[in-house]
Amino acid sequence: MANLKISILNVGHGDFIYSTTPLGDNLVIDCGNDGGDVTPSKFLASVTIINELQISHPHTDHFGDIIALSKKNICSFRCPALENFKDEKIGWRNNDSIKIAKLRSLKKSINTDNNAVRCDANFAHGVYLPSDIDYEDANTSSIVTVLRYGSFKILFGGDLPDSGWCNLLTNEEFRSAIKGTTIFKVPHHGRSEGCSDELFKYITPKLCIISDKPIDESNKNTVATSWYSARTTGIYFGNELRKVLSTRNDGSIFIDVQLDGNATIYPKTRWQ
Repeated sequence: MANLKISILNVGHGDFIYSTTPLGDNLVIDCGNDGGDVTPSKFLASVTIINELQISHPHTDHFGDIIALSKKNICSFRCPALENFKDEKIGWRNNDSIKIAKLRSLKKSINTDNNAVRCDANFAHGVYLPSDIDYEDANTSSIVTVLRYGSFKILFGGDLPDSGWCNLLTNEEFRSAIKGTTIFKVPHHGRSEGCSDELFKYITPKLCIISDKPIDESNKNTVATSWYSARTTGIYFGNELRKVLSTRNDGSIFIDVQLDGNATIYPKTRWQ
């Protein structure tokens, strides 16, 4: 059986995750494009069909390349609660209005198909939405996604704040889904708002991954590396034990997962 492949790509301040599943489908989570060395549409130049495009929540650092990606054949589209957010709560820059209009157009024209990314006994794709959304803050609407292959699990947190994690953790199905998380793609680019003590009562990941650009005045509050390190067991890369990887220091990060749950992780490497 084929492996599960996951790429967490360096797009600067934002998120872009591309995964190909053991059953032959692909999944894009976010398509940010803000100063990194990867542009989503260029990385996916040879991809004509996207089984599912998921925008974890409507902030432009998570859909900056949406116009280019919209030209592909998208089978299923997710963007939570989009219709409940005003444009000014979604974007901040002058050119964001065009991207927001495209996002709203995709939401209206492409349905969500829960079978677009196929699952079986070995592979699962779970999507969870918090119910306590603050429509003044799109972060609170973030989709949480779990991919499982054999005993391996990776948890994607969007930009969900602590209040959203606490809300989801009241759901027994969600608690069961995240039990045994191997890798946690942490929320909100490592900001303290996404650090949830309650969540770490249920997970003890081997590795946490932060997606963000190098630190400057605009994102100096995104450094929660030590907080996550204290709650993570770590993975050896050669002789070095690493508990947190980040796109700001490690570039694009690729994960190749076998059915037995073993995963090989490649920082600063591109799949061919």
